[in-house]
Amino acid sequence: MRCTSCGAELPEGTAFCTSCGAKVINATVQTQPSYDSSQSFQSPVPTAAPSTYSSYNPNQPYQSQPPMQQNFAPMNMNMEDTTPISPWGYIGYNFLFAIPLVGIIMLFVYGFGSNTNRNVKNYARSILIVYAIIIVIYVILFAILGVSFASIANSYNFAGIGL
Repeated sequence: MRCTSCGAELPEGTAFCTSCGAKVINATVQTQPSYDSSQSFQSPVPTAAPSTYSSYNPNQPYQSQPPMQQNFAPMNMNMEDTTPISPWGYIGYNFLFAIPLVGIIMLFVYGFGSNTNRNVKNYARSILIVYAIIIVIYVILFAILGVSFASIANSYNFAGIGL
C-alpha cells in the first residue's frame, strides 16, 4: 500500500503515513490485468435469450439455457452432382447440341435425365427454351408472310391477273 500524498510504501492497515503523517485512505486501487491473448474473452452478459416469453420471471435472475439443437439437412440430400462446367465444357456441349438430330436428343437426355450434373441440366434446359422461342417466332413470321402472300395473290385474281 502507498501513501497518496508522498508515495511512500506503507504496511497494510496503516491509518497515517509514517513519512509525511497524512491520513491514508484504505481504498485499495485495483489495477486492470494485462491482456493475455491465450485467455478467451467471457462476456458477463448472457448470450442466449429466453426461448419463450411465458417462462420469463422478472423477480428471478436470468439463467442461460443451453442453445437449442438445430437439425439442418444438407443441401444435396440425393448427392446430386453440382460441379461447375468449365469453359471448354460449354464449347463441347455447344458442338454436341449443334449436331442436327443427335443434338436435340441429347438436349432432352441432359435436360430431363436423372443422373445428370445440375449445371449441365440447367444449360440444356436453357437451350431448349431458346429453341422453343425461336420456333414460336418462326411460326408467327410464317403466318404473317402466308397471310400477306395470300392477300397479294387474292388481289391479283380480283384484278384479273392470274399467276
